[in-house]
Amino acid sequence: MKISLGIITKHFNSLEPIDEFLDNASKYKHKIYSVIIVYSHSCDYNLIDSLKEKAKVFTVQINNAQQIIEQQKRMGVSSESIKILLDCPALEKYGVVPYGINRNYVVMQALLSGSEVLVFVDTDVYPRVLVKENNQIKEKEIDFFGRHLEYLQKEEVIITTSDYSGYYIIPPMNFSGMKELFLGLQKEDAYEFLINSEKHNCLNLDNDKKRKVFETDKILGGNVAIKLRGFKELPPFFSIVYNVNGEHILSRGEDTLLGIKLRETDKKCIDIDTRIFHNTFGNYPVVPDIRNNSNIKDRFYYACLGWIGRNPFLNWLKGEDIEEVKGKQKENIIIGSQAVASYLNDERFLILPKALEISYIDLKRVIDEYRKTLRAWNEFIEKIERWREG
Repeated sequence: MKISLGIITKHFNSLEPIDEFLDNASKYKHKIYSVIIVYSHSCDYNLIDSLKEKAKVFTVQINNAQQIIEQQKRMGVSSESIKILLDCPALEKYGVVPYGINRNYVVMQALLSGSEVLVFVDTDVYPRVLVKENNQIKEKEIDFFGRHLEYLQKEEVIITTSDYSGYYIIPPMNFSGMKELFLGLQKEDAYEFLINSEKHNCLNLDNDKKRKVFETDKILGGNVAIKLRGFKELPPFFSIVYNVNGEHILSRGEDTLLGIKLRETDKKCIDIDTRIFHNTFGNYPVVPDIRNNSNIKDRFYYACLGWIGRNPFLNWLKGEDIEEVKGKQKENIIIGSQAVASYLNDERFLILPKALEISYIDLKRVIDEYRKTLRAWNEFIEKIERWREG
């Protein structure tokens, strides 16, 4: 299989962690067909030159993908569809790119350059896992690509994924009103984990020798491998930007859509139970302290807004009763936002109920945007299938 490694970033200014993943592939004798780097703002081409010594490299800048445009035109994709798939007005206007657009750029480049398997990793994950041995936490290298390919080679499996070891994206916290906050954010599972955070500091470990592989519809975009022919049955990645008090916020969950739509097919997504190390806050092993670290507090604030921006569309997609869900979330987020603002001594969190209102008001626009994206994507997939056959 022709395997491509895909990375999305704002500024490409470091070989880390790509070089580690390529070294890992080489060590375990997996040939990497190409590395695909999609960036929005800047790229250090000296680094690209050094990377080319290890693999074929494609670099694509958002809103500057002339080669992809020309390829799609030659295949007969309509100008309207090309514009929908490749134009990112939010970048020009606000300097931000929805996560879904970023990932779709990588997928399009992979398809157009002959890849068969696309492996996405984030810029802060590594091909090793955190394990507990003799009462000590250690890093352990694993055959990252081999773990994914072992199951991806099965005919019925089109996606393999898994979670992360390292500190959870939500740092340790505990306060009255926390349950309401996470109910309002539609992150109930997070609350169950956080109520015991004083015991584990929100540090996740790999299961190591007790590994259990299972079927799932939860896809994590920073540790996922996809058979590209699966896009004949799968939708594109999708997420949005929404405006909260003049600030343009990126919604989360661009990978959630794939999991939901996968249920409608006879194909499978397998969690390979390989929790690669996520250096979540950039300073592992320091225990994250949200009350005294402004960067961690900022990250959590924007994560909250990102989940709120995701939820209305996610609930629509799942066929939920929108008004009923919204009512419950609003009730909880009003209590939770006041509680977390007090706990963190940060009044920004008081805007969460307003953000929730905005996100539900925006739902019609988001559905329209999704349907347009889906039509354009289906045309692209149909044309590339014909092009390959011809």
